[in-house]
Amino acid sequence: MKPLLILISILFGFLSMQAQYDYPYDSGNHYYDNTPRLIIQKSRIMGWYVSDINGNRISDYYEQIRPYRQGRAAALDKIMGWCFISLDGKRCTDYYLLVDDFHEGYALVKDKIMGYCFINRDGHRLGDYYEEAYPFHRGVALVKDKIMGWYLLNTAGKRISGYHDSPRDFQPTRPLYRPW
Repeated sequence: MKPLLILISILFGFLSMQAQYDYPYDSGNHYYDNTPRLIIQKSRIMGWYVSDINGNRISDYYEQIRPYRQGRAAALDKIMGWCFISLDGKRCTDYYLLVDDFHEGYALVKDKIMGYCFINRDGHRLGDYYEEAYPFHRGVALVKDKIMGWYLLNTAGKRISGYHDSPRDFQPTRPLYRPW
């Protein structure tokens, strides 16, 4: 009986030791780029807002606020649409129909009328409007011109490939790395 109790205590001790290394913010880390200690929280009546560590509200109320990425957070206004807010809680871009988070200094947004485009942190547009587009990755974005087709765009807004019929015409230079 005594060896059984020792085995059970060792087993539970091992399980509790493993549980110590469960970091809840590792997979969904909301603290990007050494962002100051800000809190995105929800009011019972008004909606979501950003506050500082002392609980002082520093932004307007929004329907939804995404975590900060490269110093900007996407915020959804119930009537106007999506915009980006800065670290001090102020709106720093126009309103858009859809927005993606910032990647390599640019965010992919969809205008209500013209289509997709890229904007920088100040809200200035990079290049033209596109029928379809994907975010920047390693300095390159895949975009579709309304007339000519798909091509690659660099962060300077310059076309760096020929035109293609499908985004599948572009292949990676080496197989994708999978750590598992």
